[in-house]
Parts: sequence; C-alpha cells; structure tokens
Amino acid sequence: MAFNLAINNDIAVITFDDGKVNAVGFTLIQQFNDALDEAEKNAKAVVLHGGEGKFCGGFDLSVMKADDKAKQHELVSKGAELIVRLYSFPLPVIVAAEGHSIAMGAIMLMAADLRIGKDADTKYGLNETAIGMVLPPFGMELAKTRLANTSQTEALLFSRIYQGVEAVKAGFLDAAVPQDQVLATAMGYAEKLKMLPRASFAESKLQLRNETIERMKAQGH
Repeated sequence: MAFNLAINNDIAVITFDDGKVNAVGFTLIQQFNDALDEAEKNAKAVVLHGGEGKFCGGFDLSVMKADDKAKQHELVSKGAELIVRLYSFPLPVIVAAEGHSIAMGAIMLMAADLRIGKDADTKYGLNETAIGMVLPPFGMELAKTRLANTSQTEALLFSRIYQGVEAVKAGFLDAAVPQDQVLATAMGYAEKLKMLPRASFAESKLQLRNETIERMKAQGH
C-alpha cells in the first residue's frame, strides 16, 4: 500500500494506492486516522485521492468473506468510526475519485463535503443488495441524507451503479470531469474552501449534520 500525506499551502493531500482496488482494511483505516490527525493540526482543507484511475472498491473481502465474524464486526465498526469522523471533520474534505467507488468506497464519497469524479467508464454506487449483503446501518443513514430522494430506491434496493453525470444526479458526486482533470479540479476547490474561517465552518457543519451523525453513532456498525 502506497499511502502518502503531503501538506502544501495549507492543503493536506492524502493519497492511497495499493495498485489494486484500494480495499479498506485495518491498516488503511489506521493510516487514514493518523493522516487526519496531522491534517487537523497543520492544514486548512483535505483532499482524498485514490491514485491514478482508482478510488476505493470497498471493505477488504479477505476479511468480510472469511469465517471470523468477530474480525468482520471489528472492521465494519472501525470503518463506521472513520466515516463518522470524515462526515464531521472540522476542515473541508474534498474527494478526487478517478476510478471505481463501490460499497465502502461510495460511503466515503457520501461522507465528504465535495466529490469530484470521472465523467465516463467509472462505477459509483452501493452494490450490497446485489452481492447478498445489507448496507451497514451507518451507511444507510448517510445515504438517506446524501443521496437524491428520487435515486434512493434504485441506489439502495436495486444496487444501481452510476457513471459520470448520472452519479452526480444521484448524489454520489458533485462534478464529473475527464480523468486527467479530476485531481486538479479537486485541488482548485480546496484552494477556495481553505479560505473559509475554520471555527464557523466546523460549527456550521455540525449543526447541519448533527442529527445524522448521532443516528450513525447510535447505529454503530
């Protein structure tokens, strides 16, 4: 896993790229939390970048499809804590998603403040129903507040996977641009959003999202 945090001009860029689908396991969650600790101290905005042509394919299936239920429970719980942290983070969180963002990857999109994705040939969505799983309650609470009302049934019950402008319409992305512009577009927004006064931004975010955050915490995993 090539994981990197670089802070320049008050923007923390967190890049995670395992050369495959960037599955979320225990190590990646810990790396994210350590990087967010650093960003909270030394930055004014955060950009999450899954590397060239990628974002995140979901939880680590080597854990989720194994027989150790306790380990699965622990991974989903730690994942839930990370998502709550991102959704309530005191700095603007911008995602540059150049590639597929499925399951936990799509939940990460919904937890961010601004999401820039690719305009074609890239899958964004929640496929849990289609693969015989149920979206964890913390993800369902987030989806109910972040996805367009008109898209919730097809996204959550029918496991529809979206591309480009359709992903924008559904609420997984805020903009879809050519792949070579994804990171640059996200950085451009970060440059603007870092100018917002931190205290008022953080307080307004909590006021806006507090009810959903409390429900996510109450649901745990």
